[in-house]
Amino acid sequence: MDSLLLTWLRDQTRDWRPSIVGVFREHAAHSDWPLTAHSPGDLREQLTTLGHLLPLPSEPAALANVMEIELRRHLTRGAADVDGGHIEEGTERSYPDLEFTGAPFGEGTQAVDIKCARRKLSASGTPTGSLNNRIALYTGNTYFLWPQLKFSGILRPFDEYTDHVSVVVLYTYDASLPERIMDVSVVVHETWRIASRSRASATREYIGSVSRIGDIEAGDGDFATAEEFYAYWRAPSIGWKKSPEAERLLRQALEAQDT
Repeated sequence: MDSLLLTWLRDQTRDWRPSIVGVFREHAAHSDWPLTAHSPGDLREQLTTLGHLLPLPSEPAALANVMEIELRRHLTRGAADVDGGHIEEGTERSYPDLEFTGAPFGEGTQAVDIKCARRKLSASGTPTGSLNNRIALYTGNTYFLWPQLKFSGILRPFDEYTDHVSVVVLYTYDASLPERIMDVSVVVHETWRIASRSRASATREYIGSVSRIGDIEAGDGDFATAEEFYAYWRAPSIGWKKSPEAERLLRQALEAQDT
């Protein structure tokens, strides 16, 4: 049975689509003011024609950041209307993006992280059914590996969250569009349900998602239970690189015990 928070997030994101279509350029070769538009589409066409609307960045991280910011605001505004619910925002580089508390969302403090994932296309431009790159779910060698410690990039120790949820924005990239984005859909699952046994990057300490889009949508990852997921990725055999911050925090914790 889905949790209260999962149900609420799915309701909030079912029809959500990014509405940012470009970057506004203030100074353009245009002096005929005022500008009158009869619809959003008309305004977009006029701004584009007049040179006031530039395309969004094509770099994946920058494009994802634009979508994440808009979806974060959508969820924050929605939560503000929930009587007895509370939402706390993280920074753009912290984990998680959002914290949910209050009876309408379930027990304890729950972590919600927003991810954007591009569909992989064939040489002919047809979707292959896979992600272009695995989603980076957690940083494996810091707060995930040492869940009792408060790291600088996390709002509270990982173990203090009663649940961890990923909101995944799936999209197809189209360079010909000023917004670069088409065919958007949103998937919401407990994070462990979309996890794989592979890292998200060969050079970074990130836990990766499964790569098949059907598995992402179904929440059908490589693990049967949350316990299996945590046991696998926290096993010494994974061989995470040592984190200087983790070593400092562990040293401080040991020194505190000795005093």
